[in-house]
Amino acid sequence: MKNKKTEKPRCAGFSLTEVLIAVAMMSALSAIAVPMLSSSMRNMQLAADAQNISTTLAAARLSAKSLMTPHRIRFNTGNNEWKLERFNRASGTFELQKDVYKLSGGVANSGITFLQNSASHPGTFPGQTSAAITFNSLGIPVDINNAPTPDNIVYISKSGADYAITVSLTGKVQVWKQDEGQWEAQ
Repeated sequence: MKNKKTEKPRCAGFSLTEVLIAVAMMSALSAIAVPMLSSSMRNMQLAADAQNISTTLAAARLSAKSLMTPHRIRFNTGNNEWKLERFNRASGTFELQKDVYKLSGGVANSGITFLQNSASHPGTFPGQTSAAITFNSLGIPVDINNAPTPDNIVYISKSGADYAITVSLTGKVQVWKQDEGQWEAQ
């Protein structure tokens, strides 16, 4: 008959070797997953910035029509920012309507910037980013002489991934993505 006091109870658990193998496997998976996740986050930020610019342009067009007052979006490509302005008839100048918007800095300094020029461009749009896009009181995009213009485009980029936001002569705002050298409407 065995003495219950002399038997050692068996402890359940993992050995040090098993724990080290599990930690090594998790480290290897993390080393692969983190760069992929960071790249995906940057691409999502680039798409979100393109959509934010598109939304601001659509809001400017809608405000111009509903208030019967010209509105414009001015782009400061050097500082990666844009602002919505409304024309003040009394002073004859455009005035800031909301805060200044900035491109994402986001994950690991995402590197999203405005492009001054693009080697390729969607359709018949120009290859140079517009300094400002102005909508007259009818919501039609116009140049500095108040003549209707179809040449309104803004380019943003991150390490070769390019987006363009265009405004057609009718005022339609469209986001484009360059994929393998071809521009595709989003």
